Amino acid sequence: MSDADFEVVLRAWAAASTADTDGMLAELHPEVVAIPFGAALEGRAYKGPEQVVAWLRDEILVSWEFFQVIPERFERVGERLLVTGRWKARGFESGVELDIPASWVVEVRDGKVAYWETYTDHGQARREIGLEG
Repeated sequence: MSDADFEVVLRAWAAASTADTDGMLAELHPEVVAIPFGAALEGRAYKGPEQVVAWLRDEILVSWEFFQVIPERFERVGERLLVTGRWKARGFESGVELDIPASWVVEVRDGKVAYWETYTDHGQARREIGLEG
């Protein structure tokens, strides 16, 4: 199933996975709000493309030898997407490798990612978007 909004997410996540900050910027809405998993735990959000790219550059790319965001499936729920997949990463200093299931609630507006929140609990993401866990 093809969906233009999901294609935007695929491009944005691919750019993040290859440290392509310009590519990531190209897919972000000017009013984007991003709540990556770590930020959610701390009650933070990144607002605006500059903050999102600064998070990627200053928190992800300096800590991880590689950090791949792999969207695998999506489900449209109203105006939002429930995206499921994984992230794979390896820490620079620790060498620890992660392969973690992930879900994202995403809103695309004007052909750009306008909102996303990351979840490691798929049931929680489903509840957040209005589906049963």
